[in-house]
Amino acid sequence: MKKSLLITGILSIGFSLTSCDKLEKIKEKLSQSGNSTQVNPFSVNSGDENRDIVSFNNKVVKMDEAQAEFIKNFQESLTQMEEYVKNVTANPQYSGMSPIFTPTIMMWINQDIKVPNVLGKDYQALVDKMKETATQLQALKKDLETYKTAEDWKDDKGKKINEISEKANKLIQENRKTANELFSKLSPKADKAEMEVLKGHPLKDHIIQSKEAMEFTQKIIDDSYNIKDLNVYKQKFTQQYQQMEKLYTRNVDEKIPSSEKQKENSYTALNNALNDFLGKMRIVQRSLNENSSELNHDLDDLESEAGTVLNRYNNFVD
Repeated sequence: MKKSLLITGILSIGFSLTSCDKLEKIKEKLSQSGNSTQVNPFSVNSGDENRDIVSFNNKVVKMDEAQAEFIKNFQESLTQMEEYVKNVTANPQYSGMSPIFTPTIMMWINQDIKVPNVLGKDYQALVDKMKETATQLQALKKDLETYKTAEDWKDDKGKKINEISEKANKLIQENRKTANELFSKLSPKADKAEMEVLKGHPLKDHIIQSKEAMEFTQKIIDDSYNIKDLNVYKQKFTQQYQQMEKLYTRNVDEKIPSSEKQKENSYTALNNALNDFLGKMRIVQRSLNENSSELNHDLDDLESEAGTVLNRYNNFVD
């Protein structure tokens, strides 16, 4: 079955939908009430609290995704390095290649994100803790890269790898715990703010339904990491396929209005991704029924397709 990962952060996906028309209506309302405050969509405190919450949610989602991906790659680098040093120490004639580490992509991993006033200082402390732990993990990965390049393992037989792993595991647990706490507090507020932003939006139904379908693909993947009884999971997966098919059909039946034709291509791309996800689910279903040795590989493909659905969803609501 799928290996359990330390990464358990909640990936709550939001969207920015503040249009020019909405801004103009807000400005007009403020003007009529005698309030001189102007809405600035580029400010963390724009004057529209719902917009501020949604915008903040989007930023921390991107940061969390970047940190989670970095952590996954770092863990893989540690495992590969540990295995390599173990083999070459036991056999000096070992011919295996030393690990090739994935370069760190800096964008969003430790962004300087400011929390809007509507949420308060507690959120800032959590964001700063995520950033701080990610920065420390980056420094540890740099230590590992230097250790490898200098071939210091020839002197200490891998001792420093164990030290780096121990420090990294503590930081990873702290980072993921902080992410869970942040999104547990933020998600209900972000969901409520999204609904307020969507009021009167011509694509409200499309967005709500698409979000439900997208989030269900993520749940299906999450469940694949927690298989305890294969027979029980087979039944659950069958039910999930039936539900996913209904969500896909509902989305396809919801046509884009002529006033929003510029969104038609991205909506079609999203629905195509959902259809492809269903195809990958059928492959997994066959592997489950046949007790195939390809099940893990098929689940990996399904997870990759879920990532495509997420990207297509983000493109649609952007």
